[in-house]
Amino acid sequence: MGDSSERAAADRDIDGERSGRASVAGRVRRRITAGVRGGFFRTTVVLTALFLYLPVVAVGYLSLSPASQPSIPLDGVTLRWYAAVLTDARFVRGLATSGAIGAVASVVGTGLGLLAARTIVRGRLPGWVRAAVAVVVAIPLFVPTVVVALGIGIAAGRVGVGFGLGPVLAGHLYWVLPFSTFLIASRYATIDGRMTEVARDLGADGITTFRTVTLPQLWPALFASVLFAFALSFNEFLITFFLAGSGVTTMPLEIYGKVRIGATSFLNAASVLVLLFSGAVATVAASLEPPT
Repeated sequence: MGDSSERAAADRDIDGERSGRASVAGRVRRRITAGVRGGFFRTTVVLTALFLYLPVVAVGYLSLSPASQPSIPLDGVTLRWYAAVLTDARFVRGLATSGAIGAVASVVGTGLGLLAARTIVRGRLPGWVRAAVAVVVAIPLFVPTVVVALGIGIAAGRVGVGFGLGPVLAGHLYWVLPFSTFLIASRYATIDGRMTEVARDLGADGITTFRTVTLPQLWPALFASVLFAFALSFNEFLITFFLAGSGVTTMPLEIYGKVRIGATSFLNAASVLVLLFSGAVATVAASLEPPT
């Protein structure tokens, strides 16, 4: 009897020792796994940041070179190329043209996006019809930009419009529409539909309900849509390149022309200014309507 109890106690001690070693090994394994995963993700984030922003830093650094063909390290520091960009008549004219096209595309695109978002989120249509509208609006996100430009160019030629400002505006609208639509739709979906029903029950018609109840809640998304669409249109190159012809010169086309003649320091300064402007617009838009 005594031998049995001693044997049982010994077995329990062995089992306890084994479980203790197993728990220690488990803790060590979990710590190693967490360390590897954490290190992997941290390394990935650092490498991604370097991949995205190191070229921008390099362009900004080289834009300060006093030479037209900069080298590393710089021979000095100057802002002369920024002054050259801001006083270059062709570049300023292209900048103004890009701003005008971007303003029209952003405002009209936001208006069309509002109509499409209302149809998708609150339209009194069968679900499959609203889903089909969403798919049609999203098509520009999946079609190559070259194909879009080619199709608009062929259509413009068929109706006798040719190349120029009209086809460029149509191409930019086609490009910004899905971004405006889905940004506004994400905000539209957060609005309580019971508020509009209450307004209707109190006697307000559809236009009054939209103007006094829905629209004030959509203003942040609408303003963000205008800014995002403007930034997209302002920097668009391929559509403009294929559809502008000889009568329209935008900022991206002017930069492309400078690339062909090799104005390196000028291009670096121009790129920094464009990046700063586009980044500021996108930052303001993101602060108004955070991505969902």
